[in-house]
Amino acid sequence: MSKEQARAQRDARIEAAIQLKTPDRVPFAPKIAEFPMRAYHISMYDAMMDARNMTEGFRGYLQEYDPDAVFIDVLYGIPILNALSPVHLNWPGPDGGLALNDSWQHLDATFLEDHEYKEFIQDPTHTILTKILPRKYKNLKGLSKLYLREVYDALFFNDIAGLADPEVQAALSALIAAGKAQNERNQQMGQIMACIEKEGYSTYNQGALVNPFDAFADCIRGIIRTVMDTMLFPAELNQALTAVTEMNVERLIQVYKAMGAKRIFLPLHCGVDEFMSPAAYEKFYWPHLKKTIMTIIENDMTPMVFCEGNYNSRLEIISDVPKGKVIYMFEKVDLQKAKDIVGKVACICGSVPTALLAFGTDQQIIDETRRQIEILAPGGGFIMDSSITVSNVSREKMSVWREATLKYGQY
Repeated sequence: MSKEQARAQRDARIEAAIQLKTPDRVPFAPKIAEFPMRAYHISMYDAMMDARNMTEGFRGYLQEYDPDAVFIDVLYGIPILNALSPVHLNWPGPDGGLALNDSWQHLDATFLEDHEYKEFIQDPTHTILTKILPRKYKNLKGLSKLYLREVYDALFFNDIAGLADPEVQAALSALIAAGKAQNERNQQMGQIMACIEKEGYSTYNQGALVNPFDAFADCIRGIIRTVMDTMLFPAELNQALTAVTEMNVERLIQVYKAMGAKRIFLPLHCGVDEFMSPAAYEKFYWPHLKKTIMTIIENDMTPMVFCEGNYNSRLEIISDVPKGKVIYMFEKVDLQKAKDIVGKVACICGSVPTALLAFGTDQQIIDETRRQIEILAPGGGFIMDSSITVSNVSREKMSVWREATLKYGQY
């Protein structure tokens, strides 16, 4: 069989599962993150300095595990981070404060104060430019001096005199440097994609979106404050989330559509059972998530919705989607309940605990893989996956997991 024929067979296997059909066997498509680097002795510093350093790791992963699709995770470029100097991120290397093989870290922080909600709702772009970015990135401090909301020419001309300020110019220079570094990173990632394609494989996800609630919580208000806002500032929060949805989701969809993307990864951080009640989930979380899901579907792409944390109380709610158009990935869920409810309308990915893959015995991994297949595979609509992204798992344990999937996942 040629590489192209093998790729077509794998692609058909994934698509059959998405459409709730029965392929020849259960597809094996884990959410790999740092695994191709850590398993093949590539430091996180090297991977983040130049994406091309990951090439041999991905090539080794493909040759050793023959996945049905290749998951691509977000890995920031150190040159971009160095250009901006974020206060909410740590990364490997002397400038990021972590050891060379440490994972990058995102710190919860608040960049929009209570009294600034109204300003954000009225003009999110200006607030982001002049308030949020200067607070998040040390090298963009000068942007706080800008004011670009004037309509009348004479006043506008007077305001742009601020561009002569040395701090403003330094911030603009930092943005230009970061933009050039990101453009180079994109080209490097293009070479990784070309390597994957040359080896005869397809990427699982061709883009990523963050649900509006999570984007606002992660990057603007802070997770703790945003969850508290469901009680303290409910109207303002929903207006802000609507603004984020309209501002970001539709634009990114058009970008991915122009790229020819087929599937968009959509991680959910804050929708877990422990963070909010089902009523709060339906009021603040689901409307914006559903809008995002439907926009992806309406543009002929498949949302890959990753439900992080416990999700047992959300299953009925998230089942309100078109049949055979969505992939749901679960970290912690009652598998039988998920199959009975969500499985009627959407493809479900297995949730073999990543901790079990890292620390369990071979027999424990085999038993859990078989258990999940027996519950989720009947009737199709199932893809074997891990609970969270795979990083620190040995190559031997990955092989045990893959072989168990092939052995018990035949239809």
